[in-house]
Amino acid sequence: MIHLVKERLNISGELLIPDEADLHYLVKVRRIRSKERISFASAGEVFETECELSGKDAVFKIINKYSDLRSEPKLFAALASADVSAIEECLRNGVEAGADAFFIFRSDYSNTDMKFIEKKMPRFKTIVASAASQSRRTFLPEITLKPLEELASMDCEHIVLHPYSPINLNSYLCNNKKDKMLWIGAEGGFSEREEAFFEGKNFKMFSLKTPILRMENAVTATLAFVRNLINLQSGE
Repeated sequence: MIHLVKERLNISGELLIPDEADLHYLVKVRRIRSKERISFASAGEVFETECELSGKDAVFKIINKYSDLRSEPKLFAALASADVSAIEECLRNGVEAGADAFFIFRSDYSNTDMKFIEKKMPRFKTIVASAASQSRRTFLPEITLKPLEELASMDCEHIVLHPYSPINLNSYLCNNKKDKMLWIGAEGGFSEREEAFFEGKNFKMFSLKTPILRMENAVTATLAFVRNLINLQSGE
């Protein structure tokens, strides 16, 4: 079954009305047929539909609806601004690994200006929507640009991945009552100034017993690891 995740859905009685872009994708690209079932999701609500085709017209009748609202802590990814291609892979991989939201910040080792990152936000949101649909998520993770200091003040458990930390991520004890912010630095990790800042905030700092990973690979490995711990404690 084709699955699409959207920021919002247009519902009219028993019908779900896709926007023009989704309609073109379903009819022209995926070449759906009459009676084929397509699911649409937004904000944890899932609508299963059956398509009826008549010439150039397509009608999507809602045949089932259910909620997938979860109470476990949210998992956020704080990504240092970096090459656009690296950010794109971080978002794509991060959605599939279970991130609930992404925050992009300027770090000491960032090599890409935040104004340039901001111009790429429409492209980033398209990537997130595609990855969310591919991995059958039921809501669309948000992407926000924030300063490091503002991110650090958010009320959640902060976990910093630093390649030179003496403490391995495998020793992390998951507190399943608080949201979690996973910090990923740009190439080179975090500077001594940033490391001192994190230590002053009593953030947990961990490393992986692997060769130094590229940013996009670090995002995949660490998000999946923490998401797995959260889900295990939630009994999923």
